[in-house]
Amino acid sequence: MTYLNTRQLKCYKQRVVKDSYAFGASKASRMYGIHRSTIYEWRKSIKEHKPGPKKRVSWQTPASLERIVVRLRNQTNYGPKRLKVELEVHNIMLGEKAIRGILERRGLTKKHRKKRKKKSQVYFAPYAGYRIQVDTKVVPDDIPDRRSPERYQFTAIDIYTKIRFLWFYEELSNHNSIDFLRKALAFYAAIGIEVETVQTDNHMTFTNLFVGGNKKQDHEQLRIHPVTEFLLDQGIQHLLSRPGTPTDNAFVERSHRTDNEEFYRTVKLSSFSLKELNIMVQKWTYLYNFLRPHSSCGNMPPLKYYLTVGQTGA
Repeated sequence: MTYLNTRQLKCYKQRVVKDSYAFGASKASRMYGIHRSTIYEWRKSIKEHKPGPKKRVSWQTPASLERIVVRLRNQTNYGPKRLKVELEVHNIMLGEKAIRGILERRGLTKKHRKKRKKKSQVYFAPYAGYRIQVDTKVVPDDIPDRRSPERYQFTAIDIYTKIRFLWFYEELSNHNSIDFLRKALAFYAAIGIEVETVQTDNHMTFTNLFVGGNKKQDHEQLRIHPVTEFLLDQGIQHLLSRPGTPTDNAFVERSHRTDNEEFYRTVKLSSFSLKELNIMVQKWTYLYNFLRPHSSCGNMPPLKYYLTVGQTGA
């Protein structure tokens, strides 16, 4: 190898090392007639003497300016965005990205704890009646300052066909919950849907599991709620959504939004009695179930979807 000058020897070593990474040290050793230990030594020598900046790069923030940023950070606890504004007040122009880099190098960034995402509940309804979701909502008053008793909407929706049943009551109570379920089950039975499971939230009108306690802690149900007893007598399972997770009742919650947009905005509720409201809401329910196209039902009304797809399983 003595016949190669310094530059040629350097290039030769680089080529050998490159091929050793590409084909392996053993094959490169046979190709060039060099012992593997020599190739390993050349690998180390080339890796250890990588070219790097000889001095501080021109675009890096000066050390004196970094000290100003650090001092200002310690005094104010500002983030990069507000530190940038504060520096501009003192005629110091420094980008937000550069400030963030300084804080990270000095270990002054806050480590935010990531909020654990709740696992979404998987909805599976292979046929009509497999599960209906039941929920309540306060009937919006078109005269907010009017001192009148609140009225409540009870809603049931079959998550497979999206067929709904609604009724109004003057209060939330166990008696009204059972009365609504009795009406809803009769409604679904009249159109040929046999309900197997009813899903509700954890309000005390549906369960006493969390009454007087923290919903984030495990509870032991000491007494069966009247609603659960009623459903069990009908041979129907009562399923509760997870505490603090309204997305578990996503279908009925979304239907309430449709009520706000297409029903409540078109009527002045304060001028109607409870009896009149129930007559009106049955007309709205008929429109929703029989006439109004639904995007998740192939742009068919829910009842038509049930008659054409839900019964055949097509």
